[in-house]
Amino acid sequence: MPIIFITGKADVPMTVRAMKSAAFEFLTKPFTNDVLLDRIRAALERSIRESVPPIRHGQPRLRSAAHSHEALPEGTTIGTSPPWRAVLKLASQVAATEVTTCVQGESGTGKEIVARFIHAQSPRRHGPFIAINCAALPEQLLESELFGFERGAFTDAQQPKPGQIELAAGGVLFLDEVTEMTRAAQAKFLRVLQEREFLRLGGTRPVHVNVRVIAATNRNLHEAVERGEFRVDLYYRLNVFDIRIPPLRERREDIRLLAASFLREFCGAAVELTPAALAALCRHDWPGNVRELRNVVERAAIMCEGPRIDVEHLSLSVKEDVPPLSSTDLGVLERQAIEQALREVRGNKVRAAKQLGITRTQLYNRLKKYGLEN
Repeated sequence: MPIIFITGKADVPMTVRAMKSAAFEFLTKPFTNDVLLDRIRAALERSIRESVPPIRHGQPRLRSAAHSHEALPEGTTIGTSPPWRAVLKLASQVAATEVTTCVQGESGTGKEIVARFIHAQSPRRHGPFIAINCAALPEQLLESELFGFERGAFTDAQQPKPGQIELAAGGVLFLDEVTEMTRAAQAKFLRVLQEREFLRLGGTRPVHVNVRVIAATNRNLHEAVERGEFRVDLYYRLNVFDIRIPPLRERREDIRLLAASFLREFCGAAVELTPAALAALCRHDWPGNVRELRNVVERAAIMCEGPRIDVEHLSLSVKEDVPPLSSTDLGVLERQAIEQALREVRGNKVRAAKQLGITRTQLYNRLKKYGLEN
Protein backbone atom coordinates (compact mmCIF):
# COMPACT_ATOMS: atom_id res chain seq x y z
CA MET A 1 0.00 0.00 0.00
CA PRO A 2 1.73 3.23 -1.11
CA ILE A 3 1.82 6.01 1.45
CA ILE A 4 1.49 9.73 0.66
CA PHE A 5 2.61 11.72 3.68
CA ILE A 6 0.84 15.10 4.09
CA THR A 7 1.72 17.60 6.79
CA GLY A 8 1.33 21.28 7.60
CA LYS A 9 4.62 21.43 9.47
CA ALA A 10 7.74 19.90 7.92
CA ASP A 11 10.62 19.57 10.36
CA VAL A 12 13.48 17.08 10.65
CA PRO A 13 11.72 14.59 13.01
CA MET A 14 8.67 14.62 10.74
CA THR A 15 10.88 14.04 7.70
CA VAL A 16 12.57 11.08 9.40
CA ARG A 17 9.17 9.57 10.24
CA ALA A 18 8.14 9.87 6.61
CA MET A 19 11.32 8.17 5.40
CA LYS A 20 10.99 5.41 8.00
CA SER A 21 7.45 4.72 6.84
CA ALA A 22 8.81 4.26 3.28
CA ALA A 23 6.47 7.01 2.10
CA PHE A 24 6.00 7.19 -1.65
CA GLU A 25 5.61 10.98 -1.47
CA PHE A 26 5.92 13.76 1.10
CA LEU A 27 3.69 16.83 0.60
CA THR A 28 3.70 19.99 2.69
CA LYS A 29 0.60 22.16 2.76
CA PRO A 30 -0.35 24.20 0.83
CA PHE A 31 -0.18 22.34 -2.47
CA THR A 32 -2.32 22.39 -5.60
CA ASN A 33 -4.91 19.78 -6.52
CA ASP A 34 -2.91 18.94 -9.65
CA VAL A 35 0.17 18.05 -7.59
CA LEU A 36 -1.85 15.83 -5.23
CA LEU A 37 -3.69 14.07 -8.07
CA ASP A 38 -0.44 13.48 -9.95
CA ARG A 39 1.13 11.89 -6.88
CA ILE A 40 -1.93 9.72 -6.19
CA ARG A 41 -1.95 8.55 -9.80
CA ALA A 42 1.77 7.76 -9.73
CA ALA A 43 1.40 5.86 -6.44
CA LEU A 44 -1.48 3.77 -7.77
CA GLU A 45 0.39 2.99 -10.98
CA ARG A 46 3.40 1.76 -9.04
CA SER A 47 1.17 -0.28 -6.74
CA ILE A 48 -0.56 -1.95 -9.69
CA ARG A 49 2.76 -2.50 -11.46
CA GLU A 50 4.22 -4.27 -8.43
CA SER A 51 1.20 -6.43 -7.68
CA VAL A 52 -1.37 -6.90 -10.43
CA PRO A 53 -4.29 -8.97 -9.06
CA PRO A 54 -5.53 -11.88 -11.17
CA ILE A 55 -8.49 -11.12 -13.42
CA ARG A 56 -11.40 -13.51 -13.04
CA HIS A 57 -14.48 -14.09 -15.16
CA GLY A 58 -13.48 -12.06 -18.20
CA GLN A 59 -11.52 -8.93 -19.01
CA PRO A 60 -12.70 -5.64 -17.45
CA ARG A 61 -13.89 -2.88 -19.76
CA LEU A 62 -11.30 -0.38 -18.52
CA ARG A 63 -7.68 -1.39 -18.46
CA SER A 64 -5.28 -0.31 -15.77
CA ALA A 65 -3.26 2.70 -16.91
CA ALA A 66 -0.10 1.40 -15.30
CA HIS A 67 -0.54 -2.04 -16.79
CA SER A 68 -1.06 -0.55 -20.26
CA HIS A 69 2.08 1.55 -19.97
CA GLU A 70 4.08 -1.60 -19.42
CA ALA A 71 3.23 -2.70 -22.98
CA LEU A 72 4.64 0.51 -24.46
CA PRO A 73 8.38 0.89 -25.03
CA GLU A 74 10.00 3.54 -22.88
CA GLY A 75 10.23 6.81 -24.78
CA THR A 76 7.12 6.17 -26.88
CA THR A 77 5.75 9.43 -28.26
CA ILE A 78 2.58 10.21 -30.16
CA GLY A 79 2.04 13.01 -32.66
CA THR A 80 2.76 14.01 -36.26
CA SER A 81 2.25 17.79 -36.15
CA PRO A 82 5.18 20.00 -37.24
CA PRO A 83 5.67 21.50 -33.72
CA TRP A 84 5.84 18.03 -32.16
CA ARG A 85 8.14 16.70 -34.87
CA ALA A 86 10.44 19.65 -34.20
CA VAL A 87 10.54 18.72 -30.49
CA LEU A 88 11.40 15.08 -31.29
CA LYS A 89 14.09 16.17 -33.73
CA LEU A 90 15.78 18.30 -31.06
CA ALA A 91 15.42 15.47 -28.53
CA SER A 92 16.99 12.98 -30.95
CA GLN A 93 19.88 15.33 -31.68
CA VAL A 94 20.73 15.91 -28.03
CA ALA A 95 20.15 12.28 -27.01
CA ALA A 96 23.43 11.10 -28.53
CA THR A 97 25.38 13.60 -26.42
CA GLU A 98 26.04 13.99 -22.70
CA VAL A 99 24.80 17.59 -22.69
CA THR A 100 22.69 18.78 -19.76
CA THR A 101 19.23 19.51 -21.13
CA CYS A 102 16.40 21.75 -19.96
CA VAL A 103 12.83 20.96 -21.06
CA GLN A 104 10.37 23.83 -20.68
CA GLY A 105 6.63 23.79 -21.21
CA GLU A 106 3.25 24.24 -19.57
CA SER A 107 1.98 21.74 -17.04
CA GLY A 108 0.74 18.56 -18.71
CA THR A 109 2.53 19.01 -22.04
CA GLY A 110 4.68 15.88 -21.61
CA LYS A 111 8.03 17.08 -20.31
CA GLU A 112 8.81 13.76 -18.65
CA ILE A 113 7.79 11.92 -21.85
CA VAL A 114 10.44 13.92 -23.75
CA ALA A 115 13.01 13.28 -21.02
CA ARG A 116 12.32 9.53 -21.18
CA PHE A 117 12.54 9.69 -24.98
CA ILE A 118 16.01 11.26 -24.70
CA HIS A 119 17.03 8.58 -22.21
CA ALA A 120 15.71 5.78 -24.44
CA GLN A 121 17.60 7.13 -27.46
CA SER A 122 20.86 7.80 -25.61
CA PRO A 123 23.91 5.62 -24.88
CA ARG A 124 22.67 5.57 -21.26
CA ARG A 125 19.41 3.78 -22.18
CA HIS A 126 20.47 0.66 -20.25
CA GLY A 127 21.10 2.74 -17.12
CA PRO A 128 18.45 3.94 -14.64
CA PHE A 129 16.04 6.82 -15.18
CA ILE A 130 15.48 8.49 -11.81
CA ALA A 131 12.81 11.22 -11.61
CA ILE A 132 12.35 13.57 -8.68
CA ASN A 133 9.77 16.36 -8.37
CA CYS A 134 11.40 19.31 -6.64
CA ALA A 135 8.03 20.99 -6.02
CA ALA A 136 6.58 18.02 -4.15
CA LEU A 137 9.27 17.85 -1.46
CA PRO A 138 9.90 20.25 1.45
CA GLU A 139 13.37 21.71 1.90
CA GLN A 140 14.59 19.18 4.48
CA LEU A 141 13.45 16.15 2.51
CA LEU A 142 14.56 17.48 -0.89
CA GLU A 143 18.22 17.68 0.11
CA SER A 144 18.23 14.29 1.82
CA GLU A 145 16.47 12.73 -1.19
CA LEU A 146 18.90 14.28 -3.67
CA PHE A 147 22.18 13.83 -1.81
CA GLY A 148 21.43 11.11 0.75
CA PHE A 149 22.75 11.20 4.30
CA GLU A 150 25.30 9.56 6.57
CA ARG A 151 24.64 7.82 9.85
CA GLY A 152 24.16 10.43 12.58
CA ALA A 153 23.47 13.29 10.16
CA PHE A 154 20.36 14.07 12.21
CA THR A 155 18.25 12.49 14.92
CA ASP A 156 17.23 8.92 14.09
CA ALA A 157 19.51 8.75 11.04
CA GLN A 158 20.91 5.41 12.20
CA GLN A 159 21.87 4.06 8.79
CA PRO A 160 23.43 5.79 5.78
CA LYS A 161 21.14 6.28 2.80
CA PRO A 162 22.17 6.97 -0.80
CA GLY A 163 20.40 9.84 -2.54
CA GLN A 164 18.69 9.94 -5.91
CA ILE A 165 21.86 11.29 -7.55
CA GLU A 166 23.77 8.17 -6.55
CA LEU A 167 20.92 5.91 -7.61
CA ALA A 168 20.99 7.53 -11.07
CA ALA A 169 24.67 6.68 -11.60
CA GLY A 170 25.25 5.45 -15.13
CA GLY A 171 21.87 6.80 -16.23
CA VAL A 172 19.74 9.93 -16.18
CA LEU A 173 18.56 12.10 -13.29
CA PHE A 174 15.35 13.95 -14.21
CA LEU A 175 14.66 17.02 -12.08
CA ASP A 176 11.05 18.06 -12.56
CA GLU A 177 9.99 21.60 -11.56
CA VAL A 178 13.63 22.51 -10.97
CA THR A 179 12.75 26.18 -10.31
CA GLU A 180 11.18 25.06 -7.01
CA MET A 181 14.53 23.85 -5.70
CA THR A 182 15.65 25.77 -2.60
CA ARG A 183 18.61 28.15 -2.82
CA ALA A 184 20.67 25.88 -0.56
CA ALA A 185 19.95 22.86 -2.73
CA GLN A 186 20.73 24.91 -5.84
CA ALA A 187 24.19 25.75 -4.49
CA LYS A 188 24.91 22.10 -3.68
CA PHE A 189 23.59 20.86 -7.00
CA LEU A 190 25.76 23.33 -8.90
CA ARG A 191 28.78 21.43 -7.60
CA VAL A 192 27.30 18.20 -8.96
CA LEU A 193 27.13 19.70 -12.45
CA GLN A 194 30.57 21.30 -12.23
CA GLU A 195 32.61 18.60 -10.51
CA ARG A 196 30.34 15.53 -10.72
CA GLU A 197 30.75 15.11 -6.98
CA PHE A 198 28.86 16.05 -3.81
CA LEU A 199 28.68 15.47 -0.07
CA ARG A 200 25.96 13.46 1.62
CA LEU A 201 24.23 15.23 4.49
CA GLY A 202 26.54 14.82 7.46
CA GLY A 203 29.29 13.44 5.22
CA THR A 204 32.93 14.53 4.93
CA ARG A 205 34.08 12.51 1.92
CA PRO A 206 32.98 13.59 -1.56
CA VAL A 207 30.95 11.08 -3.55
CA HIS A 208 31.83 10.95 -7.26
CA VAL A 209 29.00 10.17 -9.67
CA ASN A 210 28.60 9.60 -13.40
CA VAL A 211 25.14 10.93 -14.22
CA ARG A 212 23.39 12.91 -16.94
CA VAL A 213 20.95 15.60 -15.83
CA ILE A 214 17.72 16.59 -17.57
CA ALA A 215 15.80 19.41 -15.90
CA ALA A 216 12.22 20.50 -16.53
CA THR A 217 10.05 23.43 -15.52
CA ASN A 218 6.65 24.90 -16.33
CA ARG A 219 7.94 28.38 -15.48
CA ASN A 220 10.13 30.72 -17.50
CA LEU A 221 13.62 29.92 -16.23
CA HIS A 222 15.09 33.20 -17.46
CA GLU A 223 12.43 35.23 -15.63
CA ALA A 224 13.08 33.24 -12.43
CA VAL A 225 16.75 34.26 -12.69
CA GLU A 226 15.82 37.91 -13.18
CA ARG A 227 13.60 37.81 -10.08
CA GLY A 228 16.44 36.36 -8.04
CA GLU A 229 14.60 33.08 -7.44
CA PHE A 230 17.11 30.96 -9.34
CA ARG A 231 20.90 31.10 -9.37
CA VAL A 232 22.28 32.52 -12.60
CA ASP A 233 25.31 30.20 -12.57
CA LEU A 234 23.05 27.15 -12.17
CA TYR A 235 20.83 28.50 -14.95
CA TYR A 236 23.73 28.49 -17.41
CA ARG A 237 24.77 25.01 -16.31
CA LEU A 238 21.28 23.56 -16.74
CA ASN A 239 20.24 25.44 -19.85
CA VAL A 240 23.02 24.20 -22.14
CA PHE A 241 20.45 22.74 -24.54
CA ASP A 242 16.89 24.04 -24.32
CA ILE A 243 13.76 22.26 -25.62
CA ARG A 244 10.40 24.03 -25.52
CA ILE A 245 7.34 21.80 -25.66
CA PRO A 246 4.36 23.50 -27.33
CA PRO A 247 0.98 23.40 -25.56
CA LEU A 248 -1.66 21.13 -27.04
CA ARG A 249 -3.58 24.10 -28.49
CA GLU A 250 -0.56 24.73 -30.76
CA ARG A 251 -0.52 21.13 -32.04
CA ARG A 252 -4.21 20.37 -32.55
CA GLU A 253 -3.38 17.96 -35.38
CA ASP A 254 -2.19 15.51 -32.71
CA ILE A 255 -5.42 15.51 -30.68
CA ARG A 256 -7.02 12.73 -32.70
CA LEU A 257 -3.97 10.47 -32.48
CA LEU A 258 -3.57 11.11 -28.76
CA ALA A 259 -7.26 10.51 -28.03
CA ALA A 260 -7.24 7.29 -30.05
CA SER A 261 -4.14 6.10 -28.22
CA PHE A 262 -5.70 6.80 -24.82
CA LEU A 263 -8.86 4.95 -25.86
CA ARG A 264 -6.82 1.91 -26.88
CA GLU A 265 -5.06 2.11 -23.53
CA PHE A 266 -8.29 2.18 -21.54
CA CYS A 267 -10.62 0.06 -23.67
CA GLY A 268 -8.70 -1.65 -26.43
CA ALA A 269 -10.85 -1.60 -29.58
CA ALA A 270 -14.15 -1.73 -27.68
CA VAL A 271 -14.96 2.01 -27.75
CA GLU A 272 -14.53 4.67 -30.44
CA LEU A 273 -15.05 8.42 -30.83
CA THR A 274 -17.80 9.76 -33.07
CA PRO A 275 -16.86 12.53 -35.56
CA ALA A 276 -18.83 15.03 -33.46
CA ALA A 277 -16.90 14.07 -30.32
CA LEU A 278 -13.63 14.40 -32.22
CA ALA A 279 -14.66 17.85 -33.43
CA ALA A 280 -15.41 18.88 -29.83
CA LEU A 281 -12.00 17.65 -28.69
CA CYS A 282 -10.28 19.58 -31.47
CA ARG A 283 -12.20 22.74 -30.56
CA HIS A 284 -11.30 22.73 -26.86
CA ASP A 285 -8.41 24.96 -25.69
CA TRP A 286 -6.90 22.32 -23.32
CA PRO A 287 -5.42 24.50 -20.55
CA GLY A 288 -4.28 21.25 -18.89
CA ASN A 289 -2.76 20.04 -22.16
CA VAL A 290 -2.20 16.32 -22.85
CA ARG A 291 -2.82 15.36 -19.22
CA GLU A 292 -6.26 17.00 -19.37
CA LEU A 293 -7.04 15.25 -22.67
CA ARG A 294 -6.12 11.91 -21.14
CA ASN A 295 -8.38 12.52 -18.14
CA VAL A 296 -11.29 13.60 -20.36
CA VAL A 297 -10.97 10.50 -22.53
CA GLU A 298 -10.70 8.22 -19.49
CA ARG A 299 -13.84 9.72 -17.94
CA ALA A 300 -15.71 9.49 -21.26
CA ALA A 301 -14.76 5.81 -21.55
CA ILE A 302 -16.42 5.25 -18.18
CA MET A 303 -19.49 7.40 -18.92
CA CYS A 304 -20.45 5.97 -22.30
CA GLU A 305 -22.57 2.83 -22.15
CA GLY A 306 -22.20 1.76 -25.76
CA PRO A 307 -19.34 1.32 -28.21
CA ARG A 308 -19.18 5.01 -29.14
CA ILE A 309 -18.19 8.15 -27.23
CA ASP A 310 -20.28 11.17 -28.20
CA VAL A 311 -20.11 14.85 -27.23
CA GLU A 312 -22.28 14.46 -24.11
CA HIS A 313 -19.79 11.97 -22.65
CA LEU A 314 -16.83 14.37 -22.82
CA SER A 315 -17.90 16.86 -20.11
CA LEU A 316 -15.91 19.68 -21.69
CA SER A 317 -16.36 23.19 -20.34
CA VAL A 318 -17.25 25.57 -23.16
CA LYS A 319 -16.09 29.18 -22.98
CA GLU A 320 -18.73 31.74 -23.79
CA ASP A 321 -16.27 33.97 -25.66
CA VAL A 322 -15.18 31.17 -28.00
CA PRO A 323 -17.13 31.41 -31.28
CA PRO A 324 -18.79 28.20 -32.47
CA LEU A 325 -17.14 26.24 -35.23
CA SER A 326 -18.36 27.15 -38.68
CA SER A 327 -19.69 24.50 -41.02
CA THR A 328 -16.42 24.84 -42.94
CA ASP A 329 -14.37 24.09 -39.82
CA LEU A 330 -16.50 21.05 -39.04
CA GLY A 331 -16.18 19.87 -42.62
CA VAL A 332 -12.39 20.10 -42.47
CA LEU A 333 -12.29 18.15 -39.21
CA GLU A 334 -14.70 15.53 -40.52
CA ARG A 335 -12.72 15.06 -43.74
CA GLN A 336 -9.46 14.75 -41.76
CA ALA A 337 -11.06 12.15 -39.48
CA ILE A 338 -12.28 10.12 -42.47
CA GLU A 339 -8.92 10.32 -44.26
CA GLN A 340 -7.06 9.26 -41.12
CA ALA A 341 -9.44 6.33 -40.52
CA LEU A 342 -9.05 5.13 -44.12
CA ARG A 343 -5.26 5.30 -43.83
CA GLU A 344 -5.30 3.27 -40.61
CA VAL A 345 -7.43 0.49 -42.13
CA ARG A 346 -5.66 0.59 -45.54
CA GLY A 347 -8.77 1.78 -47.40
CA ASN A 348 -11.19 -0.83 -46.00
CA LYS A 349 -14.45 1.15 -45.97
CA VAL A 350 -16.33 -1.32 -43.76
CA ARG A 351 -13.68 -1.11 -41.06
CA ALA A 352 -13.36 2.66 -41.52
CA ALA A 353 -17.10 3.14 -40.96
CA LYS A 354 -16.95 1.01 -37.82
CA GLN A 355 -13.94 2.94 -36.51
CA LEU A 356 -15.71 6.28 -37.13
CA GLY A 357 -18.92 5.06 -35.48
CA ILE A 358 -21.10 5.61 -38.55
CA THR A 359 -22.91 3.34 -41.01
CA ARG A 360 -21.44 2.35 -44.37
CA THR A 361 -24.13 4.41 -46.13
CA GLN A 362 -23.18 7.48 -44.10
CA LEU A 363 -19.52 6.90 -44.92
CA TYR A 364 -20.21 6.57 -48.65
CA ASN A 365 -22.23 9.81 -48.57
CA ARG A 366 -19.36 11.63 -46.88
CA LEU A 367 -16.80 10.15 -49.28
CA LYS A 368 -18.87 11.51 -52.16
CA LYS A 369 -19.29 14.86 -50.39
CA TYR A 370 -15.55 15.34 -49.98
CA GLY A 371 -14.51 13.73 -53.28
CA LEU A 372 -12.79 10.79 -51.56
CA GLU A 373 -14.49 7.88 -53.39
CA ASN A 374 -11.19 6.79 -54.93
